[in-house]
Amino acid sequence: MRIQWFRHGKWPKFLVTLHYYTIVSFILLVITGVALFWAPVHTVLIPYLPWILRIHILLGIVFTVTLLAPLTKLLPKGKPISRLDWWFPTVIGSAIVLTGILLWGVSIFPDSWRAPAFRWHGWFTIILGSWLIVHAFYKTLGLRYPSGSLTRRYEPERRQFLRWLGAGVGVTALVTVVDPLAILRSLVSDSPGIKPGEVAKGIPQFAEYYTVTGQYPAMKAEDYRLRVEGEVNAPQTLTLAQLEQVAKTSETVNFQCVTGWSVHNVRWSGVRIRDLARHVGMQSTAKYVHFYSFDGVYTECLTLAQADFPEVLLATHIDGYPLPVPQGYPVRLVVPDMYGYKSIKWVSRVVFSSKPITGYWEQRGYPTNAYFS
Repeated sequence: MRIQWFRHGKWPKFLVTLHYYTIVSFILLVITGVALFWAPVHTVLIPYLPWILRIHILLGIVFTVTLLAPLTKLLPKGKPISRLDWWFPTVIGSAIVLTGILLWGVSIFPDSWRAPAFRWHGWFTIILGSWLIVHAFYKTLGLRYPSGSLTRRYEPERRQFLRWLGAGVGVTALVTVVDPLAILRSLVSDSPGIKPGEVAKGIPQFAEYYTVTGQYPAMKAEDYRLRVEGEVNAPQTLTLAQLEQVAKTSETVNFQCVTGWSVHNVRWSGVRIRDLARHVGMQSTAKYVHFYSFDGVYTECLTLAQADFPEVLLATHIDGYPLPVPQGYPVRLVVPDMYGYKSIKWVSRVVFSSKPITGYWEQRGYPTNAYFS
């Protein structure tokens, strides 16, 4: 190999400029994506996450334009190794764009596509990022491959190249819809996960189903008990049927995860916290509501003012179906105006108190007031 520093062959200056814009926008996309997804980073950035998400989307548009615009002027022709150096990032970059569009268009595309799109968006980003590191190394040093079959010149037709690109996008759509990785995991792994049948047809599909213990705790309906106590006149232990008889209602709201994805128009059914408070005779000294999960770890806390909004529910159903286990069956909290980590799942105990507690995520640096708008 011989060294030629920062050479871009015979590219026009315009295409070289677009190339740099593509690289810079991708790097910034990775940075903002990490800020949205990785807990150690987004923990301290939660107040700014809505703006970071908007910037992430804007960068995605810049990345798309600068990635695909060169194809209107020049096809990847010449030596196979040079063509690989062009079409590989173009196809993988297009896959990132496609999965990003599926995540962004939450009210357009089927719910079932959201979870695989979320996973593959990350995997394609890792693949392109790895390629970028190798690409940067070779381009920085200007390394050239010796003569051979990979360095023989080749002139493709535009129609043929578009077929290659279309095939790559088609494969991306296929793996997003079918999600072979999820199928493979379910076949070879005994670890907890969402198995077929756990999320019924018709229920909105979330991009991820989080658990703080690494597994989804299970509870049969006949064994479930909700303890409601604290500064109340009539503490009670309710079965699932008794809870649903308190004052069942429904609310259609959006769900927003702190990692950036959202699900629109989710219909939750259950009992308002304000109705539960009246049912047990909450005392005037109570200023906070504590929530405990039967996973033994997850806890949350709302002020009474936050819990008093009519949309705040102890939900037992989603879109008319009982909650799936990953969604918190049989009972979960729903706090629509706050990020999803406030909506504790698998609730088994509610305490009305004059003093607050520090919830599970708040102990790890997350804001207590998790409003996203």
